[in-house]
Amino acid sequence: MRQLSIYIAALVSLFALAAYDPLSAEIEAGGSVNVDACSGDPTRLGVSRVVEIDSAGGPNVGGDMRGAQQLLNDGEVVLTFDDGPMRSVTKPILKALADQCTKATFFMVGQMALADAAMVREVAAAGHTVATHTWSHKNIRAISLAKSQQEIEAAISTVSQAKGTPVAPLFRFPYLNSTKQTESYLKGRNIAAIWIDVDSKDYMTRSPKVALQRILAQLAATKKGIILMHDIHAWTAAMVPDLLKELHDRGFKVVHFVPKGQIETIASYDEAAQKALAAKAAKKAANPIATRSIVWPMSPAPTPLEETDVAAVAVPGAKHKANRYKKVSTKPSITDGLTGETSETPAQAAKNKKAVKPKEPESVWPSFFN
Repeated sequence: MRQLSIYIAALVSLFALAAYDPLSAEIEAGGSVNVDACSGDPTRLGVSRVVEIDSAGGPNVGGDMRGAQQLLNDGEVVLTFDDGPMRSVTKPILKALADQCTKATFFMVGQMALADAAMVREVAAAGHTVATHTWSHKNIRAISLAKSQQEIEAAISTVSQAKGTPVAPLFRFPYLNSTKQTESYLKGRNIAAIWIDVDSKDYMTRSPKVALQRILAQLAATKKGIILMHDIHAWTAAMVPDLLKELHDRGFKVVHFVPKGQIETIASYDEAAQKALAAKAAKKAANPIATRSIVWPMSPAPTPLEETDVAAVAVPGAKHKANRYKKVSTKPSITDGLTGETSETPAQAAKNKKAVKPKEPESVWPSFFN
């Protein structure tokens, strides 16, 4: 009888091992992370590893920053998207990620979250990490420390309120430009700065193929990396399905960054964000076709390298203008004219810096939510 019991126990153990999902063993540092059932499908990219980012002390993660934490092994990538959400672009990106059962981190701009809070919740509901990218995409090097703090905090509170729960304590600097003072501020707030290793430069072309080739060429050299893309470009949305397929076919594995801890928001900013979201909701109910302005400085995209690819994703009737500052309608079909992480020239940065007052009065920050 005892031998029979041992035999049954052995069989149970074998069945348990056969049903064992190796993905669950790859979750680091504990924590409950839901992995889609289809992640075990070898025909899909999936998520190979979930890494919890300990943001205590505000570490730098990835990129070439001195002392930055390097968390990836060869063959691993992290998918990140900046500047959104923009419904007409973010939704197809979410579908492409879902089709491949994989996850990404979205660094959202506060104003964009205010304009479409429902889209923030959709990103979070899909299991992606929601982080921040300032309130209005200001170049941190061109504004005062007080203004920088307002940009950081307004985004944290607005995106958190839109999401319904606090955002991840992860941050990306607009234009990848930081200062020692703002880095120190993040450290004091226990917010990790996430840098990049692979830049799609999807703001420099309207060709999905060109953006894809740029990413793959860099990965061939780096063998791994945090990939930067922007969910405000129609051509990026068109490129993502091909990118995910190429990553799968080339044997790359996706690592999903999740926060270990929770960010502490500031009550005064939360209150302002709540009022702004309520006012936006009331305005949208009264006028569903509302508009907003994208206010961060943007460089014009160069002449497309492949016109046929542009035609495939261009929005009918959209106008292509080379204005550095552009007001853009928020009708879901309009995505042209938006660009992302371009770096200002030294002359432009110096000019902008001179135009900024050295100190911002305390009463300025509520105007973020006008």
